[in-house]
Amino acid sequence: MERRIRIVWGLSILAMLLITIGQGYWLINQYKYVNDERAHELYDDILKTAKLNDSIRSLKPERVLGKGHAFYNIKMTQQGPNKIVNTLVLGAVSLKDSAIGSSRSGIEKHIDLNKMVDSIRRNSSNDSWTRYIATHKVLYKDSFQIAFPTFATVNLNLLVELYRLEVSSPFSLQRFDSLLTLKVKNIPFTTKLEISKDTTFQWEPKMKQTYTLLHPKLEVRYPYNPLKHQFLVVDVDVMPHVLLVRMGWQLLGSICLILLLGLCLWLQIKTILKQKRIDELRKSFVNTMIHELKRPVQALKMCVSFLNDKILRTDEKAMDEVIRDSMSELDNLSAYLSKLRDMTRADDEHTQLVIRTFDLKEVVEKLLRLCHISEGKQVSVETHYSENILVTADPIHIANMISNLIENSIKYSEESVHITINCDLRDHLLTLRVADDGIGVPIAEQGRVFDKFYRASNVNGRSLPGIGLGLSYVKLLVESHHGTISLISQPGKGTEVSICIPQ
Repeated sequence: MERRIRIVWGLSILAMLLITIGQGYWLINQYKYVNDERAHELYDDILKTAKLNDSIRSLKPERVLGKGHAFYNIKMTQQGPNKIVNTLVLGAVSLKDSAIGSSRSGIEKHIDLNKMVDSIRRNSSNDSWTRYIATHKVLYKDSFQIAFPTFATVNLNLLVELYRLEVSSPFSLQRFDSLLTLKVKNIPFTTKLEISKDTTFQWEPKMKQTYTLLHPKLEVRYPYNPLKHQFLVVDVDVMPHVLLVRMGWQLLGSICLILLLGLCLWLQIKTILKQKRIDELRKSFVNTMIHELKRPVQALKMCVSFLNDKILRTDEKAMDEVIRDSMSELDNLSAYLSKLRDMTRADDEHTQLVIRTFDLKEVVEKLLRLCHISEGKQVSVETHYSENILVTADPIHIANMISNLIENSIKYSEESVHITINCDLRDHLLTLRVADDGIGVPIAEQGRVFDKFYRASNVNGRSLPGIGLGLSYVKLLVESHHGTISLISQPGKGTEVSICIPQ
């Protein structure tokens, strides 16, 4: 049995740990997923803010490139068997007066110039490009070497436009911070402008995440002027509480599941312990009953043997003692069986009460007159009553309560015992206190004295009759009256049992 219980406990705890670990792993992955989702939202907000900032910058008048017609040209140079370097020439030109002249209105003919530029681009040899530059007045010119293999994935018009925007209206970090603050409210972030020393060409924004449970961060690099390797770097703190709020239902469900499993495990262990304790009580009860029933049976057997002897029956004094002892043992046996019957019946149904009003003082005095005191015991009883002691309860059950408490006070004491009985009725509450100066109950065991079949450890070795049903029976009767019972005891100094029953 013990081995099976240990195996069940071990498997239950292992299952609980595995489920908890699985839930934790799932929550961590869910946390990362929500973090990624939140990071992409912030990334989109940052890009939208950057686009808005660029549109505001584009409204300002152009300083240099707007004075003429912007152009760009690409020249590919082979610098090895597998390496091609692309040179981008960007600038602005205006027509010379001698080259194309002016219209009657004195306005430059930009349409003809556009056709010229398109024609030259289709035949972009070095000679034609040189002639183009020679026949036009160069207002602005810059060149860049870009190391990427193909232009198919690169929007050169966008790169030129970003370059023109930066030349005309330099990027303002203060304006961008103001716009981003309005976009992402109550989220801490830092921004900076930097020129990358990395020769790898980057013209698209990039996002970088730092995965930490307590401090997840997001870094966005936005190339506001890719041709000059100029970047806007935005560092954002992804607030953990925002992620946890988004995971509210998942967290709540996981916590409830773990608590439910923990509760089931606790109830399972509690049930196993209770069953184990019941099994121990059953064994103890059987052993105690055998011991307790053996004594009156042996005594009755001796009495029958005495009565079977015709010579001994002629002694009237001995006959009286034998009959008295037989009656006493039969009373003890009847009391044991009555308590067992009442406790068994209480497990199946509520105790039936016959409520009426009676004088409690008369009940107590009658019990004291009929109380059986063992030979060799010196018992003194002190009683205290309030002025009005008419109570409403079941008189038989009240008498059984007091009788059991008096019996315990006499049984669990030395040769001499002093018992104090207090009966107090006030404020619609009946309080009964039975105190003695007996052997007492160990402090560690006082919470278990009301359990069925439980006997205190300091009773062992004293050869005192009993099966541990007295106080549990009293508690049953008190609770049937909707009352409470408590015990205060000091080993070697005595015990006081208090009963409170509402009226």
